[in-house]
Amino acid sequence: MKRLFQKILNEYIDGSVRVDSKSDVYNTLIRQIPNTLTKMLNRKDFIIKGSMGQGNKTQYPWIAIMNKNLTNTTQKGLYIVYLFRKDMSGFYITLAQGITNFENLYKSKKYEYATKVANYFKSQIGNTSFTNGDIVLGDGKHDLGYGYERTTIISKFYQSNNITNEVLYADLLELVQIYDFIVSHMETASYDQIIKNVIADEDNNILTAEEAIEKIKQTVDPDNEIPFGFERTIIEVIPKIDRTNKFKRITNPKVSKIDYLKKASKDIRNGLLGEQLVMSYEITKLTNLGLQEYISKIKWTSMESDTYGYDIESFDVNENGKVIPIKIEVKTTGSKVDTEFFVSKNEIETSKKYKKNYCVYRLYDVNSQSPKFYKAYGEVEDNFILDPVTFKARYKYPQIVD
Repeated sequence: MKRLFQKILNEYIDGSVRVDSKSDVYNTLIRQIPNTLTKMLNRKDFIIKGSMGQGNKTQYPWIAIMNKNLTNTTQKGLYIVYLFRKDMSGFYITLAQGITNFENLYKSKKYEYATKVANYFKSQIGNTSFTNGDIVLGDGKHDLGYGYERTTIISKFYQSNNITNEVLYADLLELVQIYDFIVSHMETASYDQIIKNVIADEDNNILTAEEAIEKIKQTVDPDNEIPFGFERTIIEVIPKIDRTNKFKRITNPKVSKIDYLKKASKDIRNGLLGEQLVMSYEITKLTNLGLQEYISKIKWTSMESDTYGYDIESFDVNENGKVIPIKIEVKTTGSKVDTEFFVSKNEIETSKKYKKNYCVYRLYDVNSQSPKFYKAYGEVEDNFILDPVTFKARYKYPQIVD
């Protein structure tokens, strides 16, 4: 498999414009790889085929694995597909949907609704070895690859000349298991009906910032002694250059045994409280900037899905006085000092995507009357020291031979 995929990457861009059915690349993409996958998976319910376009060569060749009970075309439905980058610097294995179907059903809103459905599936799939981040195939919105990018649910990228049979095989088996799991839950519903159900639910779940704040207030039951009717606000501070590790028992006393259920409940409550306080802060900030018309556009994205890589969408004014969208990730602790916090791979990748439009709001002492916070704009790795503290493990399957 490694050899066959690398052959596509090395030889696909050869200056030709038309599809040549007698070429080695055509044989590899249309026959050899699909035949190898067919033998490997041995599934009678799968249709496996490759494409490099009809007539003229596509800039984005692909190999799709489709459950024939769900779809027999990449124009609609849900399927696994290998997608090659336009510059042949690598390729992705993805779980994707047919963009043509969204275009037929929703016209100008095809990308918006395709993204909504993708986010729903991401939220239901949960943790895997694949990324929820966007894939990058080509040159942007007016390029053919943009449709593939918007309909991708989960994916993994393989860099040219950095491919192993072992990883290819393990990733394929894992994604097939995810695909089977989703298909098994569809029962007799058509994919079009599933799309409509998801979109209807997603649209109904969108709250304004004011509605989100009230929802959190109803959910969070503070266990600290805040005076009745006291409106808590957060105070912005400058992060300390060198936070001391001394006196840790004062702020984080060591106990003989941790009640993990109680801790988890408290962490969730603190997280919700932090997001509520940040949304209140954003409303006040936009009001002070004279941007009241943007308040209704603040979105509590973490309520819709935990796959965005940020919690809140809001707005700010840049150094040129231009209103810009910002993606806010809220990190909250009840500790009275700024302590370490966990960051997901998805949050790191999302911060790389949005760069200066991404901001971590670090809240601490959140249970006091005057919680503190600071902002860190830009990529997470540029603002924080990251220590790998956990790893994902999966079984090492025997290496396959070409």
